Amino acid sequence: MTTTTPPTPMRGTPTASIGPRVPLVGSSAAPPTGRRAERLLLPATFVTSLGNGIQLVASAILVFTTAGSALSVGWLFIAASVPPALLSLVFGRIADRYDRRTLCLIADVASALAALVLPVWLLLGGGSTPVAYLVSLSLAALSAMFMPASNALVKERVAPGRLVRFSAHYEIALQAGSLLSAAVGGLAIHLFGPTPLFFFNGVTFLVSALAMYLLGRGPAHTERAQPAATGTGTPTGRTTAPLLRLGLLYATCTVLTMVGNTVLIVLVYQGFHRGAGIYGLVDALAGVGFVAAAALYTRLSARFGHLRIAVVCIVGCAVIVAVEPLHLAVLLAGIPFAGALVGLARVATRSLLLASVSERRAGQVFGATNAAGLGLSAVVTVLVAAVADHTEIANAFYSLAVITAVITVVTAATLRRSPATMA
Repeated sequence: MTTTTPPTPMRGTPTASIGPRVPLVGSSAAPPTGRRAERLLLPATFVTSLGNGIQLVASAILVFTTAGSALSVGWLFIAASVPPALLSLVFGRIADRYDRRTLCLIADVASALAALVLPVWLLLGGGSTPVAYLVSLSLAALSAMFMPASNALVKERVAPGRLVRFSAHYEIALQAGSLLSAAVGGLAIHLFGPTPLFFFNGVTFLVSALAMYLLGRGPAHTERAQPAATGTGTPTGRTTAPLLRLGLLYATCTVLTMVGNTVLIVLVYQGFHRGAGIYGLVDALAGVGFVAAAALYTRLSARFGHLRIAVVCIVGCAVIVAVEPLHLAVLLAGIPFAGALVGLARVATRSLLLASVSERRAGQVFGATNAAGLGLSAVVTVLVAAVADHTEIANAFYSLAVITAVITVVTAATLRRSPATMA
């Protein structure tokens, strides 16, 4: 879903068809621009993030309290990451060929139906762990369609000059949903159990589907002019920007957040012997830092540049991750700063990608980036979860910090030598 500005309202009757997006050969007309797309895409992002966060937190706690090992939680996160890792690139190519709004609608409605399977099964007295994995797999497969289509929709509907500002707003909406899902979700699980929250997740997908429907039909296909600031565009619409390495930086942010969530659950429950309430507080503090940083991003990027912010913030977050297991007080004090740094890094890497990729290839690039991030997260999750189960939880945090810092430093060094690197 996800995930995270002012083009003119897209007029016309909404369509339920999924016909191909026919290129307008030789046409220089840009799609109309305005604020309607922003007003609808941001709420859709927020409610999708809210529902997904609640689903994942509730499922993780459900699995951990029944299975009792870090690896069992790790497998849940892997179940949520393997389908997108395998399917995102395919769905990204589809999003560049067919109507992106319709693809998002299909994914939202199907996700709502899939999300209802787990609570209904629990009410019928079925076992929780196998179905939790199955539902997570289904929702993840549908998110593999939604993620590249929705990101390409942003590139399609948002004016180029507003992409940086919209990226910050997108990440605020994305993390605000996660923030509430952890804080409210953790408290609600403590008071009522997980079943009502799984029902709520299905409702959030329907709200997102409504927002996508109201967005209206867009242009069949146009090739947007690239922002002049990139200096990487070509007359054919291709880009010489190092998209693979920029995508790897974005994927590293995904590793920090996904693998960090896995080991945080184990740290809170096993390392500090606390429950869902403290875990919700930790996630909420991280979300507060994330949202505050993203709100300041436009001002900071004008001074320091996207690439510098991305590199410094990922490495800085890795340093904080390494000290979090020392004590609960250290975790509570450091997590807002870790959230702020990863928030800045996500907006920076997202802005670099949006500015560098052509609208024609946006689905494919974001699909590939999503696949890389989730695939890398799955590998790192297995590694750090095994370290946590066979040694101690602190070593899992050290491993995560070293892996993400090394990937970032090496990638940044190659980008600095690239003639097409953006500031």
